[in-house]
Amino acid sequence: MKPSFTEEERKQIGRRIRDSRNAKKYTLEDLAEKCDCSSKHIGDVERGTVSASWPLAVKIGKALNTGVDYYLADTSDQYFDIQIDVEISNILKECDMETRMLIRDTARRIAEYGKRIQTRKD
Repeated sequence: MKPSFTEEERKQIGRRIRDSRNAKKYTLEDLAEKCDCSSKHIGDVERGTVSASWPLAVKIGKALNTGVDYYLADTSDQYFDIQIDVEISNILKECDMETRMLIRDTARRIAEYGKRIQTRKD
């Protein structure tokens, strides 16, 4: 079953796609080529006049190095959380396994320290 979005939701999703495309410095034509569809259709999705099919949404996410949920998050907090996850994931993709493990261990220590500080404040 294809998800049904309101006009405002389609526009919000489209803006996020356009912002991601522009951040990558891709033209509509660049993204359309990567997604195997027309630039007109990508433009329609970005303007929110049509919804992307699920397969197209996945192709857009792959082409822009994001997950589909990056575009579907319905609040700014969710959007920010997803954006951070994507950025961290992209950083890790560029690292070898030893560096990834070091980053993981460091992140755990930082998270534990943050929890201890928060507990003291409460």
